[in-house]
This record gives sequence, C-alpha cells and structure tokens, in this order.
Amino acid sequence: MKFGKAMFNFMLSIIFGIDFIFIAIILIFSLYFDLKFRRISNKHLKIFYLISLILNFLEFWIFYKIFLLFIILKFLIIILTFLISLLLFSLKIIGGGDGKLIILIFLTHPIKYLEFGLVLLFFLLFSLLFFIFFFSNFLINHIVKNSYSFEILFSYNIKISVFKRFYLKMFFRFFNLSEIIDYQGYKKSIKSQTIFYNSIKKKLQLFAQYQPPLVIMCILSYYTIFFLKIGF
Repeated sequence: MKFGKAMFNFMLSIIFGIDFIFIAIILIFSLYFDLKFRRISNKHLKIFYLISLILNFLEFWIFYKIFLLFIILKFLIIILTFLISLLLFSLKIIGGGDGKLIILIFLTHPIKYLEFGLVLLFFLLFSLLFFIFFFSNFLINHIVKNSYSFEILFSYNIKISVFKRFYLKMFFRFFNLSEIIDYQGYKKSIKSQTIFYNSIKKKLQLFAQYQPPLVIMCILSYYTIFFLKIGF
C-alpha cells in the first residue's frame, strides 16, 4: 500500500510538473510573438490547445476516479475565465489572442492547485497592472514626453471634455512618423488619420492608441498566484 501510494504521488508530481513546464513554454512563446509581431499566433495556439487537452486527459486518468467531477470542475473554471476574458475583450482591454491565451493557461493548470478565488485574483492583478501601466503612460504624456503635442491637439479641439482629455493621455501616444516608417518588423496597420508637426522636436508625429505587450502582465499575474498557491 505504501509503495502504491508513493508511486501514485510520484506520477502525480510528474504530470503536474509537465503541466507547469508546458505553461511556461506557452508564455515564453507568446511573449516572443507579442514583442516581435504584436500578436499571438492562432496557429500555434491551436497546437497548444491540443496538447493541453492531452495533458488534461492524463491528469484525469491518474488523479480522478470520478470523470464527471473532473469535467464539472474544469468546465466551471473555464466558463469563469471565458466570461471575464470576454468582458475585458468587450471593454477593449485585451485582444482576442490575449483572451485565448488566458483561457489556455487555466485549461492547462492542474485542477488540484486551482480555485475560483485564484482565477479572480489573477484578473484582479492583471487589471491592477494594466491600470498602473496606463497611468504611467498618462504621466509620461502629461509631464515628460508629449505634453506639447497634446497642447496642440487640444488647442484645435477645444470641445474635448476634461474626462476625454484624461482618457486620451492615458491610452494614446504620439509616435514619431520617421520611427514607424523605418521600423523593419511586422507591419500592423495603425488606425489613425491624425498627424501633427512638433516644432520643438521638428518631427511629424502620428497620434494613435498605445497597446502594450499584455503577455507580460499575464506572466506577472499568473506567477504571482502560482507562488501564492504552491510556492508558499
């Protein structure tokens, strides 16, 4: 009996170890694509989802005697993750690829180490990091980098409310047109028709929405809850 229990625990630790290593691979791969191409590859996400389903089957086969219980727990976790991701997507906080990545993470995460509270904590941390990042962008626009460009923008649009001015400084930036033209990486269309000439910098600037690599926020949020649940 002791040998059988020890073997069971050993097999369980191997499966869980594989799960966590696989999640790390997913996050590293997604970070690379997000930083270099500003998008997460759907083709590779499909492959990752297939591998995740295989790992889920192994987890069930070794650990769970009641198949229905395993399915219900996983289903509820994924539904919760999907609904919150859908809300963030509707608010234009995350993109479709980011939402698929978050769902994939919690699909792969071993159910033994996962609770509804941890899922909510993940999104709370993610939202906090999102706010901190864009508030920093506001400070940069308001004080350091682009204050003169915004003064020009607002002088030509005096009807813009105080709230909208705060919103624009928080979620938008002025990009030097020469830097965008010289950029040799993945060319993603920028939906903006607003171009200014900054007489101080002597540069043409494009006014467009700023989108950070959200995978970094996913990584920080996930490994925070990881160490809260497992590391301590």
